[in-house]
Amino acid sequence: MRVKTFEAASMQEALNIVKREMGEEAFILSTRTKQKRGALGMVEAAMIEVTAAVDENAPVSPPPMNGTKPTYGLRQSLAGRAPEPALRPKEPRPPQAPPPPLDLQPLRRELLEIKGAVEALKDQESRNSTILHELDQLKALLNRIQKQGMPSAQLHLPARLLELYGGLVANDLDPMIAMRLCEYTQRALLDQGGEEAVDSEKARLFMRRVIADFIPVASPIQLEPGKTRVAALVGPTGVGKTTTIAKLAAYAKLELKQRVALVTLDTFRMAAVDQLQQYAQILQVPIHVALTVEDLRSALRFYQDRTLVLIDTPGHSPKDSEVLGQLRRFLDELPEVETHLVLSATTKPRDMADIAQRFEPLKPSRLIFTKLDETSTYGPILSTLVRVKKPLSYLGTGQEVPQDLELATSRRVADLILPVPQVVGV
Repeated sequence: MRVKTFEAASMQEALNIVKREMGEEAFILSTRTKQKRGALGMVEAAMIEVTAAVDENAPVSPPPMNGTKPTYGLRQSLAGRAPEPALRPKEPRPPQAPPPPLDLQPLRRELLEIKGAVEALKDQESRNSTILHELDQLKALLNRIQKQGMPSAQLHLPARLLELYGGLVANDLDPMIAMRLCEYTQRALLDQGGEEAVDSEKARLFMRRVIADFIPVASPIQLEPGKTRVAALVGPTGVGKTTTIAKLAAYAKLELKQRVALVTLDTFRMAAVDQLQQYAQILQVPIHVALTVEDLRSALRFYQDRTLVLIDTPGHSPKDSEVLGQLRRFLDELPEVETHLVLSATTKPRDMADIAQRFEPLKPSRLIFTKLDETSTYGPILSTLVRVKKPLSYLGTGQEVPQDLELATSRRVADLILPVPQVVGV
């Protein structure tokens, strides 16, 4: 008897190899699944190991006749046999003892073993598919984290919080802030209910509350009867100050039924003056262009009967110290001015905090983020609020006047930073 072991990627492939190399009379002794290791010790796909045997002394079945197929170890059917020679009288043979009964128990046992091996392979393939899917997700998450510059040695979070961390970093939140949020969430949940309390859903809900509680939010511009409120918008070029001024003016005039006036200091760009004049004409509110500090004083004295005076300032590079100093002299004439620093949500995270620092000499007391409709990542909003430590007043979500301006709320920002997962089929 000849015994040999074969390896293949599947059971069917293994059986084909056995038949090809050992013939149709071979039979299976055992099967098992083994993990094959490749380069650098990495585990590759599972292999099927089959041990087969063949009795080399057994009579060989005649080759198939007339193109008929073999019967896999059984004798050929009558249709496939060569014609028998003509019958001749045979000499009588002595009577023979009947053959012993065939013991089918070993065959049944072997068939059961093969069936069990096949079922085990199916189960193993299902488990392998699940594991590979999870490994792919973890690999993608780690790649996304490493692209943000976070050393993998610091990633000591459990898998449930590591997923949240990856989502925050993918939303362009500063990695150190994301790490602190996750560590605080982990400690708080462990104190509340032990390891069992740190599941993904509880961690997400708790972290959303932490973000909402942290974000400072300012009240809207307060208007009082008989008193003039002056508000100025400052910020770099292209962040949408003029459009935001128009939205605030339209809301106060059309929704709150207040008397509004506009003042612009932006004489550097005629297009900005023309745009604001068009809004003023549509809203039927007065507008004044102030070229000097004395012009600004005169305009404010003239508009003392207005409930709200909105001042549009020139947009310029935060590195332009000369223009920044001139604008500061204008605003110093307004001790009670409410200054809002306007920032675009599309600005690169590293630039946003730098811009806020360079505009600090203008003493802004509130922040406005615009162009939320032009980005898909909102982490820089939270990162800037952490560094600048000023309250958030409004959010600009588009170009429509006045619809696309929202009063900022902590819950709205938490929704942007850590969205609630969508439930499919509900």
